[in-house]
Amino acid sequence: MDNSYSIEDLIGLIEEIVGNATRVPFNKKSMVDADGIEDILQQMRLSLPGEINQAKKVVADKNRIISDAKREAEDIIRRAEMRRNELLDQNDLVKEAQRRATELMSEAQAHSNAVRSTTSSYADNMLARVEELMAKDLSGLRMLRKNISSAGNIQAPPQPPTPPTPPNKN
Repeated sequence: MDNSYSIEDLIGLIEEIVGNATRVPFNKKSMVDADGIEDILQQMRLSLPGEINQAKKVVADKNRIISDAKREAEDIIRRAEMRRNELLDQNDLVKEAQRRATELMSEAQAHSNAVRSTTSSYADNMLARVEELMAKDLSGLRMLRKNISSAGNIQAPPQPPTPPTPPNKN
């Protein structure tokens, strides 16, 4: 018998021998070719180690593929977690920068309001002082004209009314 049969082929040959077996009269038993079955069993014994080794290789390959897939999946998960953490860190940095920018804008607005208020107050005080000085000077000019006109008997033109002096804001 040829040595190149697979286990499945040899089982098929046994089934064929059993299927072609002669029935024993008045009995449910059959007569089979014992030598043929023994030859097939011998071939099975010889083929079995090769089949087992091949099955072991298939199982080992399957285990290796599963192990590689698990390792790759773990690597993908690890990289995804690292990327997520980087994005969260960047998001935290952006939030902190936005918070700080808002804080700086508030401080700048408060400072601007303070400078504006101080500048307005200073300008108002200076203008009040200039107005006061101009009022004094105008009063002095009127008096000087009056003295000149009374000394020379010159008729002075009518005077516009004197504006009231604002209260001092100092």
